[in-house]
Amino acid sequence: MTSNALSLLFALFAAVFAVASGSAFAEVQPRDENLPARVPYVFPRPGTNQIADDIRSRRENGTLLALDGALLNAPLVAQGWNQLFTVIRENLTIPADMRELFILRTAVINNAAYQWGQHESVGRAEGLTTRQLRVLRFAPEGACSFADQKILGDRLAAALDFADAIGTSVRVPTHVYKNLARFLSPQQMVEAAATAGGYAFVSRFTVSLNVDGKMNAEVPVP
Repeated sequence: MTSNALSLLFALFAAVFAVASGSAFAEVQPRDENLPARVPYVFPRPGTNQIADDIRSRRENGTLLALDGALLNAPLVAQGWNQLFTVIRENLTIPADMRELFILRTAVINNAAYQWGQHESVGRAEGLTTRQLRVLRFAPEGACSFADQKILGDRLAAALDFADAIGTSVRVPTHVYKNLARFLSPQQMVEAAATAGGYAFVSRFTVSLNVDGKMNAEVPVP
């Protein structure tokens, strides 16, 4: 075989290898911190699993998270989860900053560092300030102080008390419910309960399965 033919063959092999390597890299790119969980992560290749592709369609850059990889061990659970949380994240009418308050405060109550890590930047994007995030991170459970209320404002302070009641005792006292209902319609009260309760589920799932190795990690300080 001539040197030209060998060079052509080598170039062809290198091109094929580069394409294959690129495809492989797309499949193993880091998800979150790429730390292990108590179950193996399942990351089907794009185009091979409709449930995984549906989840990808709402993820940044189409990249599955460690949470998704854990869920996809049980495809029907992953499918139902994706449908429910697509509604909660994208199709409710409660204010977006209040939605993120429910999610972040629930993460604090359950010491779910993974959940907080996924949503702190979202909360900031939706208008929560560093001072407000610090209230969510450090305020004692069960009663929003006057000082914290001044930082949050009446609307978000009412949401904080509501989140604490759902996340700790489950039973929401009448005065806590009515205080939040001053700012929300009956439809939005259902949405608020679904969001706070739904993310209590998320935190229990991610912590119990040690998603991204964060079962014992402390919630970050904003």
